[in-house]
Amino acid sequence: MLKRALILFPIFLLVFSTAFPQGRGGRQGRQQGQGQGQGSGQGSVWGTGQAGGGQTQQKRIHTTQQQREQIGSCNKLADGIQKQARKMAQMSEDKLDLDEAGKQRTRIQEQFRTMEQEHEQLMNGLDTAQNQAWQEQIKNMNQFRQQLNLQLQQMNSELSAANPDSKRIKEGAKKMERIMNNWRKEYNALSLQAAGF
Repeated sequence: MLKRALILFPIFLLVFSTAFPQGRGGRQGRQQGQGQGQGSGQGSVWGTGQAGGGQTQQKRIHTTQQQREQIGSCNKLADGIQKQARKMAQMSEDKLDLDEAGKQRTRIQEQFRTMEQEHEQLMNGLDTAQNQAWQEQIKNMNQFRQQLNLQLQQMNSELSAANPDSKRIKEGAKKMERIMNNWRKEYNALSLQAAGF
């Protein structure tokens, strides 16, 4: 009996020692599997969120060929105004040519009037779905429009003063450049989302 027990005991230990890691490994495997499953689930949610975010930014909005051309035209006009404002801002403060500054201001005003007309045509042609999809961009662009008009008024006042302040003129031109840069970002957003029928 004792001999039989001595034989069976090592066998029991061998079985127990091999079974225990497998059980633990099995538990770990299950936990890892669950963890991977959870990780995959989280990845899917995150991926969906990312895709959703991407779709929000790159959401395709049905537009006509004319609307896409108008967006491109407005963007091009905004770029021209931005470059004109940058050129004005680069004029020397010490040796500011008031006559040249006045010409630059006039060019910006003329380009802005043309852009406003094109912009109005674009906005008036948007349907309800487009207005809803682009309400944030439209809101921002309306703010930029007000800001640029204000800067042009201040520029006119400064250039019409008895002793124009060259520093203010330069700062005003820099502000106009920044406004148009931000405005162009909104047109770029519309352009990326605009899709044909």
